[in-house]
Formats: sequence, structure tokens, C-alpha cells
Amino acid sequence: MRNELNQWGYLQPTSVSDAVSLLTKWGGQAKLYAGGTDILNQMKQHIENLTPLYLVDVTGLGLSGVTYSSSGGLTIGATTPVSTVQADPNVNQYFPALAQAATGHPMQLANLATIGGSINQEVWCWYLRNNFDCWRNGGNVCYAAVGDNRYYHSLFGGNLCYAVHASDLSGALTALDATLTVQGPGGTHTLTMEQFLPGVSIVDGRVKENSLRYNEIVTQINIPTPASGTQQSYFRLADRTAIDFPLASCAVVASFNGSTVSSSKIVLGHVATHPIRAHSAESAINGQQLTEAVIATAAQKALDGSTPLTHQSIGAAGVGQGNAFRQYILSGVVTNALRMLPGASPGVLASTATSTL
Repeated sequence: MRNELNQWGYLQPTSVSDAVSLLTKWGGQAKLYAGGTDILNQMKQHIENLTPLYLVDVTGLGLSGVTYSSSGGLTIGATTPVSTVQADPNVNQYFPALAQAATGHPMQLANLATIGGSINQEVWCWYLRNNFDCWRNGGNVCYAAVGDNRYYHSLFGGNLCYAVHASDLSGALTALDATLTVQGPGGTHTLTMEQFLPGVSIVDGRVKENSLRYNEIVTQINIPTPASGTQQSYFRLADRTAIDFPLASCAVVASFNGSTVSSSKIVLGHVATHPIRAHSAESAINGQQLTEAVIATAAQKALDGSTPLTHQSIGAAGVGQGNAFRQYILSGVVTNALRMLPGASPGVLASTATSTL
């Protein structure tokens, strides 16, 4: 089956202000184009409420590049390819959680996809992607709430929509206290990752999980330099290497006093409608050495507040397993992210940044 694009208009602004003006002029009928890895997919699938009539190409506006200084931290232009972030020596040295999150993308995708596009990407719920009339697509129902919700839907509840936020990078950026520079008709302003991804709400009359208005553009991402002694990790688990969408992920940023964790930030990804803090897991490791027993307790505590979905099976078995199996995956992902920290106690099993079933 061939999925072909309908006719669409191509707009090429000469500045960010010009791009904002074009978005404002055409309203929800125009969307940004940079790497195109998601928006073109939406257009090929003819998703009714998401397909734009015009694409505004921002690739030539000087928004690509990575800079670092010890005083100013890391600045990444929004149209910087994910592969550039992954390969940058300063990212790898000072922000390894971000570098590890970027490695989850297949190279063909990483060379095209941009960091701004990654954190802005639409959810990959198979009901939406197959053009069902769900909340996100102009309807008034979430099919996943009672349908097949095994892989793409929240373990921690939802509001209208239960689809999980898809970006690997968002979890790492949240753990690293990143902020976004956003430009709109009224000028520029700054958003924390929590403000940018508050969870599902209605923005400009449309159900979505980020707070960006239709005529606003993320221009750069800023990350402060971590304090001395800070350790970081990111671990993800996907169903297959050919698919870059994880079943669960975890980013950890922790400070140590000797071998003891003095403070920590544990962010869970791909298990809720936005990256979420695992406060109970953080409390389990703060003031402790990262032994296997402490790590096991934290991994279990990371499940606090989870409410798995069920789904109605087609066969005679009745209610299917839903996504409860991903609780076990999430616990394992947190375990491995904590094991990756250099400060983990001797004898703790080491892990790599990504794995598949």
C-alpha cells in the first residue's frame, strides 16, 4: 500500500520572526519543517487533524549548532541533528545522559531528526497514527483507554489522552534542568521542561501534551553546567532495534558525597504522558550507598502511583493484559540506569545505555 502526500504549500522564511509571522498568518494550517521525520509521516498517513496545508521550512535560519562554556553551560540550536548532539565531545564529557539518550535513535533517523523536532514530536499511538477520530484527531474519545494499550500508553494515568510522550531526549533534558528559549509574536521567553511538557491539556483548541502555541517556535535548548561531582546516566529498553520507540526509559542525575548519594533526580520516560519524576525512588537512594539492595528498593519505589491499563481481548479470554507487563520493564530500566552510575558500589552489575527484548 502506498501512502502519498496530498498537495501542500512550501514556505521559506528568512528569519525566525518571519517564520512566526507565517505561522500566525496561516494558523493551525501551517506547521514547522526541519528534519521532517515526523511531520512527513503524519502527512503520508493523512491524519485528519494533524496534516497541515503549508510547511514552514526553518532549516536555513541559523538555528543549528552546539556550544559549551563552563560558565554558560550547553546551548543547542533547535534544528541541530540528533547525531550532532550524540557525537559532540562536550555533550559526551559533561552531559553523558543526553549523549546516551541520543544514541537510542537509528543513525539514518538521527542524521535527519532535530533535537527541537524530537521534543515536539507527536505521540505514536496507533489509533492516532491510523487516523481514528480520537481526542487528538478532533474526536471525543480515547480508544486506548479500553482498546489495545500495550505499548504506546501510560502507566501513570492520563487526561483525555493516554498516549505516552515519545522523545528519548526529553527525559534526559528534564533530569538535567534544561530550559527552552521560545519565540512567538510577543518576543522570546523561557520555559522549563516541566512547563513545556506539563501533561495532556488543550492548547489552541487541540489536545496535546506540550504547551507550545501554534505560532511559537523553540529556538534553542539550554542546559546549565552540572555541579562538580554530579554523575549521570540514561537507560532505555525497546522491543526491537529497528524501532527507536522504547517501552520505558530512565534518566538519572545524582550528586555524591564520597560514596553516598547526597541528592538525586530520577526521571521516567515513555511510561506517562510526559516525563515524570520518581520522587519515591529518589528518596530511596538519597543518603545511601548504591548497593544492589538499595537499587532494588528504588526500582520498586519507581512504580509508586502507577495504574496500568487493561484492554478487552477479541477472544473469549475477556480482559487482556493491557500494559501492566511494562511495570516490570520500568523497574528493570531504573535498576540499570542506577547501575550505570560510576558511584554505584563495588559488586553492582554494570549496564549499557540501551537494550532490547
